[in-house]
Amino acid sequence: MPLAFKSALFSAFLYLSVVYSSLFMAVFLLAAIYFYFRPTLNSGHFFYSFLILIITAFLFVIHSSLFIIPISLLFGVIFFFILGIKNMIFRHRNAIYYLLNTILFLILFAFFFASNRSNLFLIKYLLLFFAIFLLFREFINFSVPEASNYHKNNLISFGIAFLTIQFVWIIALFPFNFLNASSLILLILLILEDFSVNYFSGAINRQIILRNITIFLVLSLLIFGASKWTP
Repeated sequence: MPLAFKSALFSAFLYLSVVYSSLFMAVFLLAAIYFYFRPTLNSGHFFYSFLILIITAFLFVIHSSLFIIPISLLFGVIFFFILGIKNMIFRHRNAIYYLLNTILFLILFAFFFASNRSNLFLIKYLLLFFAIFLLFREFINFSVPEASNYHKNNLISFGIAFLTIQFVWIIALFPFNFLNASSLILLILLILEDFSVNYFSGAINRQIILRNITIFLVLSLLIFGASKWTP
């Protein structure tokens, strides 16, 4: 079955799940699982991206009533990326995976900051922590395949996830809207990813550190400047 057709069905079943009933959600889950694991090539390597996509799609079905068609199409495009990377169809797999990873993190943060964080406070932070941990560990395994030390990868991923959650907690105190808050924490996480890849590759130096600091300062100032400070 063509990749684009699978992605179109993914979007269609997701849309029907939002508009009609939970019956379509069951069909959507079964179809997504079938499309992902057939063939089984590289299924374990990108499973966490697939899992986060399914979880965020489920949250979308439960909570969303706006922009149903464009968001369903967006999830279909993400699924297209996952299948294309997993099945080694894309020529520039690295660039597309980095885009996929960035989009998934942005969606996670947007869901978190758009939700009412006063409800189920601890559970939401714990779920976000584990999602960051899993996606970051997958990112390291893909970006630096020679970094095969399982315990070291877990420790670094745990530390990055914990540090990111601290930044999330701080940013949540700012009177940002959810898009600006999501953009700022995504910027921080992307810089942490860059530091981690260079660390595992043994390429970290003063130039990389100064470059990332400069990028952070410039873009964070743009985010602050574009923010409407609403209470």
